[in-house]
Amino acid sequence: MAVTKSVSNFQTFKNNRVGFAILPHSQLSYRSTPSFCTSATKYTDNPSDVLEDRPGEDSEHQDKFIPPWSVPMHRTSNSKAFARFRQHVNPLARRYQMSTDLPENWPLCDFTNVNLPLYLDIGCGKGGFLLELVGRRHGNSGQSFSPGEDAYRMASKGTEDTTAKWLPNQMNYLGLEIRPGVSQYAQTRVEKRGLSGKLSFVGCNANVDLDRLLTLYQEAAGSVGGDNRLAFVSIQFPDPHFKKAHSKRRVVTSELVSTLAKFMTKGDVVFLQSDIKDALEAMREKFVEDSGKLYFDELQGEKKHVDGQETEYSMENPLGIPTEREVSVLNKGLPVFRTMFARNEFSAS
Repeated sequence: MAVTKSVSNFQTFKNNRVGFAILPHSQLSYRSTPSFCTSATKYTDNPSDVLEDRPGEDSEHQDKFIPPWSVPMHRTSNSKAFARFRQHVNPLARRYQMSTDLPENWPLCDFTNVNLPLYLDIGCGKGGFLLELVGRRHGNSGQSFSPGEDAYRMASKGTEDTTAKWLPNQMNYLGLEIRPGVSQYAQTRVEKRGLSGKLSFVGCNANVDLDRLLTLYQEAAGSVGGDNRLAFVSIQFPDPHFKKAHSKRRVVTSELVSTLAKFMTKGDVVFLQSDIKDALEAMREKFVEDSGKLYFDELQGEKKHVDGQETEYSMENPLGIPTEREVSVLNKGLPVFRTMFARNEFSAS
């Protein structure tokens, strides 16, 4: 009897986990079901937050889903847990293999001038790095910040901004993040920083939507000309996915490298860094093997010496502005491994 009840309870829990977004956005309602997650992760990115039909709605929509990035967060911006999110998701899960929803007039709705080169940060997290980068380059020193943001800004304040060596004077900036609540949170920070029209964050799986996003960006200015190439790409401290069985979950794939090559021109740069050497080497491998070696040449940046010795992947940060993760790692006296690649003249068409 006890076994039968246990199986029944498990089946009920399993059935409660199947749904996301089965109605048009305006007709969604939510209910929370039992979850094994901590309170810090209980928002609509949680698989146990089920969206269900309102009473009387047609059941013909039962098998229709919307992308997880389209589901609004339950938490409000004044919530203490608002800026805390789960650390990992499985990018190969069905829900993360969906194309993200975009406004019909994207990117015109996000950028004031689409006739500018694009900076792309893949796996941007909560956006701290891009907010600091764009803020320094385009000025928002009069803005007030939260204590957590101030701590990061103070830690990075002493670093030299060397972006002028690598980036055009005028650019647009785009951050991609796969965790739905994180990308939504990052976007809320843009207006607060006074950076609307220059910086935007999109929640998506880069290995699903990158080609589409970059095509839309370049086509938006196609009729009026302008330099709207993909000028600089950074992939910083991605989820390493240590287990061999999880290696397919890594963000840098041969397909991603080919997509970057398609939209970059000679001299445009890809910057990779991680505090885990194996993770850096896994990313680098995709650029020095397969089709990557046809399109990209590895750069020898300024080397960093540790105890008088030059170590492997010891390049200095070419932009000078660290990420929040980078600040944390360096404060612990741990190494950061870096490399860079430049697009060559080989055609990707």
